Amino acid sequence: MTTLSETPVELQPLASPAGAECQVFDWIENFGRYTEDIPSFVKEVCNRFVACDMPLDRVSIVMRTLHPQISTSGYMWQNGVEELSLFTADHQTQTRESYQQSPVRLIFEGSPGLRRRLADADCPRDFPVLVDLDEEGVTDYLILPIPFSDGRSYACSWATKMSGGFTDGQIARIQGIMPTFSLVLEILATRAVSRNLMDTYLGHKTGQRVLNGAIYRGVNETIEAALWISDLRGFTAMSDALAPPVLLGILNDHFERVVGAIERHDGEVLKFIGDSVLAIFPNDQYGGAMGAAEAAVGAARDAVHQMEERNGERLEKNLPALGYGIALHMGEVVYGNIGAPNRLDFTVIGPTVNHTARIEQLCRTMNRPVLVSATVAEAIEQPVTSLGFHALRGVREPHEIFTLPEYA
Repeated sequence: MTTLSETPVELQPLASPAGAECQVFDWIENFGRYTEDIPSFVKEVCNRFVACDMPLDRVSIVMRTLHPQISTSGYMWQNGVEELSLFTADHQTQTRESYQQSPVRLIFEGSPGLRRRLADADCPRDFPVLVDLDEEGVTDYLILPIPFSDGRSYACSWATKMSGGFTDGQIARIQGIMPTFSLVLEILATRAVSRNLMDTYLGHKTGQRVLNGAIYRGVNETIEAALWISDLRGFTAMSDALAPPVLLGILNDHFERVVGAIERHDGEVLKFIGDSVLAIFPNDQYGGAMGAAEAAVGAARDAVHQMEERNGERLEKNLPALGYGIALHMGEVVYGNIGAPNRLDFTVIGPTVNHTARIEQLCRTMNRPVLVSATVAEAIEQPVTSLGFHALRGVREPHEIFTLPEYA
């Protein structure tokens, strides 16, 4: 058995670019940062190592990330398997026994690494993962830190099934690439975190536009889209009557169901405004007005179904059902950046947005969960039910308002 010292391991890059052993280092240094993402990078490094006669059978990367649902992301390469296995862990992971008994925890807490030569009869199987690897035929296991510039360390494990395990020279080669390997991983991880944050706070498509450079005030375009505005009924009264944690729980529960329905139909949530949701279904994304309108109507039906299920659960617990309204309209909107020079919002504006908001206000007075405008009704092929002409606040002419037959 060989155990790495508990003092920090000094990781030196390979000294010479000559020879097969250095081809991996050269590629990481010169081309690694240009790979698309972490899985592509790890796969390329491992395959190049194997081509240079490194007896790798399994490499695993475990990294923390910034995500509302995911605390840790992992990537596992296996020799002979085309694609990497991806795995995630939620924010409760660190309290679980599986994490507490993992060598990853030691690395996250500052260990310089450890090695377990499982081929040795007296090698301790002091972590459950080592028992599993031993049963798979792994003969040597090395886990090292991936140091990032913010002072945090993540984990990278290397395993082989070669008889007798890694040689000292092979261990040195792995250690030798770690500084450059870690640097490229940090670059790719930073990109991934940026995408995660954009997806979380702006939505995937809008976030991608920002990352692509649409960051200046006044950068916008006029698009045709179906619009969605929805809100909860009685939110002001709930705000006065309920403790903040209870109120936030109701809001999050409602948003989870509504946003899930929108995303299942490929719509994009642009923002939350108190208890309201603003979302768009761009025409060009769906091949025209009919596709966008059908997607919006499908999402509305989906959301009503989700809320009916949730309200049934609430009634079983002697809790009041939650009222809500969804308005659908479509037309031309300005899509882009507005705001102050150093504080911008990526959103949609225009009369179509204002009209959608006014239609949503009718959901309460007309006691309907879904209302659609004449433009949406004309764009879809499925039947709708007219509720007559109604005045919209701030709009000169009355508008014919429709609902879906099941809500008439």
